[in-house]
Amino acid sequence: MKIIILKEKLKKALSLVEKITGKNLTLPILNNVLIKSEEGFLKLSTTDLELGINYWVPAKVEAQGEATIPVRIFSNLISFLNDDKIDLELKENNLNIKTDNHKSEIKGLDAKDFPIIPEVGSENSVNVDTKDITQGLLQVIDFASVTQVRPELSGVYFSFQGNELKVVTTDSFRLAEKTILLDQKMEPQTFILPRNAGREIINLFSENNNDIKFCFSPNQIMVQGYFQDTEKPSAQLVSRLIEGEYPDYKAVIPKEFKTQVIISRDELLSQIKSASLFSGRTNEIKLNVKKEKIEIISQNVDLGDTKSSISVVVKGEETSVNFNHKFLIDGLSQIKSSEVIFELNGQEGPGLLKSSEDNSYVYVIMPIKAD
Repeated sequence: MKIIILKEKLKKALSLVEKITGKNLTLPILNNVLIKSEEGFLKLSTTDLELGINYWVPAKVEAQGEATIPVRIFSNLISFLNDDKIDLELKENNLNIKTDNHKSEIKGLDAKDFPIIPEVGSENSVNVDTKDITQGLLQVIDFASVTQVRPELSGVYFSFQGNELKVVTTDSFRLAEKTILLDQKMEPQTFILPRNAGREIINLFSENNNDIKFCFSPNQIMVQGYFQDTEKPSAQLVSRLIEGEYPDYKAVIPKEFKTQVIISRDELLSQIKSASLFSGRTNEIKLNVKKEKIEIISQNVDLGDTKSSISVVVKGEETSVNFNHKFLIDGLSQIKSSEVIFELNGQEGPGLLKSSEDNSYVYVIMPIKAD
């Protein structure tokens, strides 16, 4: 293999594909990137056996070839080079890297020993707006469970039906749902995507201006982006799916409320952050909803106490509810409108946060039961 490639494009590509590699002592080749020349492109591939990434970088190809190279040293070395263009040449399995002012050789391994990243056919597929799915995932992905006691809760639940896609996460204490509109109608299709695969979709495609394609199989999914105005893939992500049945999350989303508060998002967020300074290790603050205001109260025997109030529009009955301030801050931070609607069901039922301007995102939070 012999190619000429732009440093910045190669640097960006390596930074994306190396994220799923790590120190694998049992299979050292998983710490490598498979580099392969194709007509007009350098293809980079990495895998951890659960998740695989293929990424194509435009290049001038003078000779074909492939090998696997330790990705960390390759990526770090490229980031230190100052020249705009880089010559890459494989001699046996060793990669020679040359610029006008630099020359290095990295020892690699034979490409035939690299695990195959499977492809998923496009017979069962759908195109999704890249901005919608990456931003939607950002709004929900942090709320998946971090424990493996219930593996199905550790991933992102995707539900395609009609012209809608819903992405959902929950850790049993809070739940986030984002609804994304599709340009085509879909037969019902559901799966649970591992959280790290969801993060890699964000990393790989957030700057993509085209739609991305989701291709489904019973146990795997492939997400594919394309170069502008072509059918040439620019990036592929292939991930296993989490087995199991996702709980009936819709039963958790309250359909009615006893109290509804319309309030400035920024002001509520600021006052909750202020009150959190006095909550100590319990993370607990109290919200008192009265006729035309909401009080935010926090107290700690060691730290002191604080109380503030905000003028609000209230519908329904007065109430007092305790919440984990961190969970409130997390939910409010994902809503970008100037006002939010906070629907409450007293101390026993879940609360619901949503934008006053957009119903496509809801955040459900369980109260802390008072002693």
